[in-house]
Amino acid sequence: MKRFCGLIAVAAFVAAGCNKPAEAPAPAAFVATPHGNLARLMQAIPFPASNIIFDAQSSDPGAPVKPGDSSGNASAQYGGIPDYAGWNAVENAAIALQETANLVMIPGRMCVNGLPVPLEDELFKKGAANLAAVGAEVQKFAQAKTWNEDAIGELTGKVSDACTMCHEKYRDTPDAPKDRCMPQPPAAAK
Repeated sequence: MKRFCGLIAVAAFVAAGCNKPAEAPAPAAFVATPHGNLARLMQAIPFPASNIIFDAQSSDPGAPVKPGDSSGNASAQYGGIPDYAGWNAVENAAIALQETANLVMIPGRMCVNGLPVPLEDELFKKGAANLAAVGAEVQKFAQAKTWNEDAIGELTGKVSDACTMCHEKYRDTPDAPKDRCMPQPPAAAK
């Protein structure tokens, strides 16, 4: 009888194990993949973001929005939504610049002419690092929520310089867009 009870117990465990639902397969690991060429990425993220930062040179993001103001500045653009307006808009734009530095370094992204983004070129890497660094400076400035025309003017100059570093070598080329992303020789001294 003991054997029979033992067999029943074993059979019950086996039956329970066989009826156990199968585990769902683990989802595939996410792989960062570019979805647009470099020009489209730049048009989509850092161009509008930098314009919000440049706007802060002449318009205090913390100033109240004037009724009927549709100028599109950082205060007016999303005036009714605090998380997207004023200083938050400037901070969000700064984060966008920092994230753009990450996005341009995703392998496989192409330039508008079909050439691969020059990820291994030291100037390209330095340009991405500078974009991230100036984005962090603007973010810190925006978090202080204190408008200072001279300070924001200096920061927007740095934003412009970070962009120009790569634009001069890879974008503003003699035969654009055909030769974009092709390192250009240094300009002759004048």
